Amino acid sequence: MLKDFFATLGRIYTFIMSVVLAVILGAATWVCWGFYEEEKLQNEFTKVGKLISVPVVQANQQQKSWRDILSNSTYLTVRYNNKDYPIRFVMESVFVGSGDDVSLLYHPRYDAFRQPNSGVHFNRSTLKSRLVDWSTVSTFSAENRLLLLCLVLATASFFIITGVLVTILPLTFLQDIARIVLVIVLCIACIFFTYDSWKYYEYYQALKRNGHPVTVRVLDTQRISHRRSSRSSSGWYEYRARIRYQQQERIIPISGDDFDALKPQDSLQAYYDESMNDFMSVDFPPDYIRLFIQLFFGFLVFMLMRNGIFRKETGKLAGR
Repeated sequence: MLKDFFATLGRIYTFIMSVVLAVILGAATWVCWGFYEEEKLQNEFTKVGKLISVPVVQANQQQKSWRDILSNSTYLTVRYNNKDYPIRFVMESVFVGSGDDVSLLYHPRYDAFRQPNSGVHFNRSTLKSRLVDWSTVSTFSAENRLLLLCLVLATASFFIITGVLVTILPLTFLQDIARIVLVIVLCIACIFFTYDSWKYYEYYQALKRNGHPVTVRVLDTQRISHRRSSRSSSGWYEYRARIRYQQQERIIPISGDDFDALKPQDSLQAYYDESMNDFMSVDFPPDYIRLFIQLFFGFLVFMLMRNGIFRKETGKLAGR
């Protein structure tokens, strides 16, 4: 009886945590979608808007939104063609107040002003090789990155909320829908990682083919473990080196042999391409582990579809 009691407590705890997680994911999706719409609108102002210098009539530093907590924002009232326009302005390096002139983007269709370059910025250090922590997502615009994040959060929310509803109500059709959505998501993931791997090898070959050998000074090396067994030191490692070239520090990928042999202040032969502004060790091999990622997702899609078809055929035979 005590065992049943603790089992019931466990189910209640799991249900409560699922509800909390669903609320958190739903709220995160809503916030992310707000950022996406703001970035989309900002891009439209950047493309169509005209940069105009206008006088500030009034400045109000009162916080009116949760976004104001995250930034040093001020609500300005500016005057243009004898008409006042309100605008949210984020203070950066220059303070703007009443009586100052400020350059803003004016969109004639919206008849509104927006601050230039006030969108979301995803900054990637140019001092780190693109082959380090590679992802084609880094080449996406801020708008597309936010849209992708919204889709990921919305998908996760769908699965959590579906699980909560199925726990409460015997809605078996939701399980069927969730299974179909899961197959679609895994197919998309397989396609994306296939594309990501293809771009990785294309970039690697271009850097190796077009780069010319240079000698760089090694400042230190680093080994990043992506998977480690609890009983042994074996695993999947990524090797990097912090180098100095022409008085500038960079982080580049190196091979395992380079990591074992190199010491601080040693010289290293690397490929450098000016057009790509990127380095890699001449001994650095491509990351073949990436090939298994899309194979893994492809295998999951195959198994889910195979099991679904098999179950349907079994059901038909049983019905006869």
